[in-house]
Amino acid sequence: MEHREPTGLLAELADAGWALAFTSERSGTPQLHHTSAGTERALTVDATHHLQDVALRRNELLVSRVEGPAEQLVAVRIADGGMRDVTPGFEKAHAAVLSPDESHVAFESSLAGASDVAVVPFDGSRPPRLAAREPTGSFQPAFTRDGRALVVTSSGTGDPELYLQPLDAGTPARLTAFHLEDFGGVPSPDGVWMAFVSNREGSDRVFLQRLDGRGARRLSAEARTGDFAESNPVWMPDGRSVLVTLREGTRLSVQRIDVKTRKAGWTTSFNAQLPAPSPDGRFIAFVSDRAGNADVWVMRADGSSATAVTSHEAPEYGPRWTRAAPR
Repeated sequence: MEHREPTGLLAELADAGWALAFTSERSGTPQLHHTSAGTERALTVDATHHLQDVALRRNELLVSRVEGPAEQLVAVRIADGGMRDVTPGFEKAHAAVLSPDESHVAFESSLAGASDVAVVPFDGSRPPRLAAREPTGSFQPAFTRDGRALVVTSSGTGDPELYLQPLDAGTPARLTAFHLEDFGGVPSPDGVWMAFVSNREGSDRVFLQRLDGRGARRLSAEARTGDFAESNPVWMPDGRSVLVTLREGTRLSVQRIDVKTRKAGWTTSFNAQLPAPSPDGRFIAFVSDRAGNADVWVMRADGSSATAVTSHEAPEYGPRWTRAAPR
């Protein structure tokens, strides 16, 4: 355990009641770490652990644990690193997300085939059940706001398309029907829209569409040329803008794009990717190699005051927001 009195933006995070969990490879294998109010500690020390999601109400981390050929979802207590099983071992158990009320977990699974989407109670009280299955695979589950359905990517039609899959095992509704790839759908906080990635214009770009299947449009109004791609759309908590990872050649940056104006509010002037906004929308965690390797950074929601959270020579990534311990 290491303690350094936080200053600047890190002190502001602690005063606001926020801390960060992330995956670190400083011990040689991916392990969970947690930093709060200047105190950083490892939560896991064995096998391989990849952070998936955070249950803020329960103060637990949803984690994919890898041992040999098997993957298993476990819950890790932030307070002391204690673990409990969420699923048995599978060949595949990752890309896991919690429902809005933290009662269920959806994940990519090998429950019935090579790649299915399964659902399991987060308390592990019942075994996983199949939620979506296509012979060619189902991927990237994301819960709707009410927790009653999943947006999933399935390729049963020959190319990836997005479907709305009710959790009551009802018939899935097809949301996209373009002859190229549509994938990675993420519902908006108000439950009306979804952001997703499509290459229907020749390069990967982020689009918006209503969850009733209407009104598809490109998120950004900016015309892009050359070697570029947009990926990993993340809604800001107020639903007014979307964070996008933009690749231009070999350079990665994060853009915040306003949903109504379709204009970028800002673009980072440094390498950055995979943004994660704090639940109150005040801060954004992200991954950057500004120091020579992947580290966790934070900045304000207006894109200012970028500050390193980690500075180890080993890769550190996958930041997720948790409650902070009292300073």
